[in-house]
Amino acid sequence: MNDTDLNERLHAMFKDMLAVLESTKQGFLTGRQTGINEAKTRLGRMLTSNLPFTEELVKKEAKDEIEKKYLNLLPHLQLMAGIIRNLINENKKKIESHLLFTDKAVEEIKHLYSIMEVQLRDTTDYILTRNPHLKMHVEKEMENLIERAADYTASHEIRLITGVCVPKASYAYIAIIDLIRGVSRELAAFAQRL
Repeated sequence: MNDTDLNERLHAMFKDMLAVLESTKQGFLTGRQTGINEAKTRLGRMLTSNLPFTEELVKKEAKDEIEKKYLNLLPHLQLMAGIIRNLINENKKKIESHLLFTDKAVEEIKHLYSIMEVQLRDTTDYILTRNPHLKMHVEKEMENLIERAADYTASHEIRLITGVCVPKASYAYIAIIDLIRGVSRELAAFAQRL
């Protein structure tokens, strides 16, 4: 494996992740299972298509520097995949339970999804270009997302106290925000390690 092969493999994974997150977001916004099911299928396909390569690489006794680099990135990729799977499942539970969010809550989550998508696109481009400005943007977007998430969580507490939202929907809202925040953190950690 050479550096170009690794970059192309990672780039393809991240493009798939972008499609998965877009489907998840659409499922959330429309309240339809179709987007969620598509996201779940795409994520599963992405993971299973990369599994044989990864297993073969782990078994290999003598690994070159590029292979070691990929294996060092693997924990971040696995964490991202796990968080994304949980995000899909949380959105699925929201839809199946017919939980209604306030318009404000929907807009807030939609905004966080948008920031995360920009961060993921920048990370995807950074894989191929190694442009230090993109790496810096990935970090700044994470900081922005975390700050927005904290603001949204604080205003959500007020909505909960005043009775604008119900506790059952509140759990889903907080879980979705925490999972988006988790993806954002892993994207920044991945870009730093790359």
